[in-house]
Amino acid sequence: MATMVQQRGRSDALARAELKQWIVEQGLAGTKSESVFEAFSERLSVAGLPINRAYSAMRLLHPLYAGFGLIWRRGEPGVKEELYGASPVRSEAWLKSPLKVLIEDNVPEVRRRITGPEAALEFPVLEDFRKQGATDYFATRCGFGIDGNNTSNAGIVFSWTSDLPNGFSDDDLAFLRDVVPSFALTMRVSANRRLADGLATAYLGKDAGRRVLNGDIRRGMANTISAVLLYGDLRGFTRLSDAVPKDELIAMLDDYLECMALPVEAHGGQVLKFMGDGMLGTFEVKQGEGAKERGEECVAALNAALEALGRIEALNRTRLGAGKPILTLDLALHLGDVLYGNVGSSTRLDFTVVGPAVNEVSRLEAMCQALDRGLIISHTFKEAMPAHAPVLLPLGRYGVRSVRDAVELYTVERIPHWAPPAPVAHVP
Repeated sequence: MATMVQQRGRSDALARAELKQWIVEQGLAGTKSESVFEAFSERLSVAGLPINRAYSAMRLLHPLYAGFGLIWRRGEPGVKEELYGASPVRSEAWLKSPLKVLIEDNVPEVRRRITGPEAALEFPVLEDFRKQGATDYFATRCGFGIDGNNTSNAGIVFSWTSDLPNGFSDDDLAFLRDVVPSFALTMRVSANRRLADGLATAYLGKDAGRRVLNGDIRRGMANTISAVLLYGDLRGFTRLSDAVPKDELIAMLDDYLECMALPVEAHGGQVLKFMGDGMLGTFEVKQGEGAKERGEECVAALNAALEALGRIEALNRTRLGAGKPILTLDLALHLGDVLYGNVGSSTRLDFTVVGPAVNEVSRLEAMCQALDRGLIISHTFKEAMPAHAPVLLPLGRYGVRSVRDAVELYTVERIPHWAPPAPVAHVP
């Protein structure tokens, strides 16, 4: 007759095999990292592992964040996500973290009893876990290689805490060590889509990035869409670029471009591209939508343009107060049909918009300086505005380069003052 130990061994082996099969299925299915981590943690708990908290973290290729972490707690729905800043300055908390030991000191595992005679609380976070009822802590790291080379610090870290009086048993830790490599691979697969989404959005724009990742990548593949176009350019940048030190120039340009881009995204548009000191934003009128929706997109684009001009004005006040040079923003708004898709060579493509409407909005922006206005609006755009929209100020008829007939141009009477929103008070 099999002993209890043998029965437990067979039970553990079956549980591990079933869990590994499930892990592979999730990787093949491309399940999101948040969902797969939550389900994995629940399955570990159901399998009998005494886990009350699970954590996972890995790096991100993102312009704002260096990495992200996921936290699961027994009895709580879902997982909590943490995003970690890209600052090169390492915090005191990081320097005294067990994760620093795993990643920077290249230690494969960290195991610490949190309570009892063997307790070791040299990491401050363990004292926090103790106050939350934890008795034991185990963390490990799985490295990710590139082309077979696994010498970098890239990879994924996991940690678990237990709240049983005796913490994790040797069998519990053996179970985790056995299934973690398979799960790390699935998490890497799940995170790869997240990484791709972040990069595509950062470099192409939200909608264009989504289309490219969904396979819209053949040269010459383009759709005709109706869109509100917002074209902006920083007047005076070329002159300043020869007078401002290079490190200051890039920082200054980033500040101005952020003032232009954030309002477009906040009002539902997308920044399709930056062109040196210029920017092209689009507000698509979806297929099947009528005059009402077209008017709403125009209002959204106008609000984005006014906020961008207001932000630039506020930035200039700050820079003048600091004795720094300033730039002026010229903006144009137009509405028309454009070809939206892939253009370029057989080896280098750009996902963009092309067509007469794109050329016209750039010509309208060039009229800003001649008419001494920060915002020029086309007649086509004005005609699409709903009745309740702000009244536009007519500027008269002008000949515009590359446009056959003279066109009616409009602007706004004044640019609304903009100030950063007040911080929201924290309510415990």
